[in-house]
Amino acid sequence: MKIIPRLLVSASICATLGFSGIITGVSVIINDEPITLYEVYKYSKQYNISKKESINMLVRQKLEESQIKKLNITADIFEVDKYIDTIANKNNMNQYQFLNMLKSKNIKIADYKKDVKRKLKKEKLYNSIYATKLDTIEESHIKKFYNENKDQFQTAGAFDIAIYTARNQKDLKAIQKNPMFQPEGVNIVNKTIQASSLNEQLNLLLNGTKKGTFTQILNIENRPTMFFVKDKKDFTLIPYSGVKRGISDILSKRQRNDAVKNYFEKLKSSATIKVVRSPS
Repeated sequence: MKIIPRLLVSASICATLGFSGIITGVSVIINDEPITLYEVYKYSKQYNISKKESINMLVRQKLEESQIKKLNITADIFEVDKYIDTIANKNNMNQYQFLNMLKSKNIKIADYKKDVKRKLKKEKLYNSIYATKLDTIEESHIKKFYNENKDQFQTAGAFDIAIYTARNQKDLKAIQKNPMFQPEGVNIVNKTIQASSLNEQLNLLLNGTKKGTFTQILNIENRPTMFFVKDKKDFTLIPYSGVKRGISDILSKRQRNDAVKNYFEKLKSSATIKVVRSPS
């Protein structure tokens, strides 16, 4: 009879050790920096990605951290405060109100400031990459992009839409997740509306929303409102002069993304990477 409790205790110890192995076990070592299985599982769940994608993300993070350290990139408390002030102002709050709002959502201020500091250092690293890799966007490249992608620069003259209004935003969010759900108190009006009758903001919103999808939720006349775009029609081509700057921004962004991608691919190819244990 005494053997059974011992077996149970042994099983419990094994289970505990097994769980500990998952928590502390190393999955990958890159340039002597370990990536644990716990980190892989955590990122996979947090970002809803595969474990392979999670490892790639963590490898990239380790490479970023090593470059930040190598280039002696820093961010001080004044930069952190300035960044938080900017975010707070965008949300019509001062820093004190913004930080209190974070506290109300159970976000630790110290952790938030660490994340901001990490973000600022990463931005500085990326800016240093851009400074040596970017070229001027030529006018010929902008025109070529315009001529080859004219379908992207069409604007609708009319929209077939369904207008949803509700007493509270939660009902509209529920409908966005499940269009078949029809809570009480939600009013739906179907209509065709001319683009010429809309203000610039709403025109851009409807043009930028894919057919068969909802817009974001707006506050119109103190009521939560969203639009379902059923169809767009009467398209016209926006003149080159009207989209030239936007195309330049698109090409610049592509160039920046390519510069960073190539930079880290070279670092990764020269790094020492050892797979200790692949996550199941």
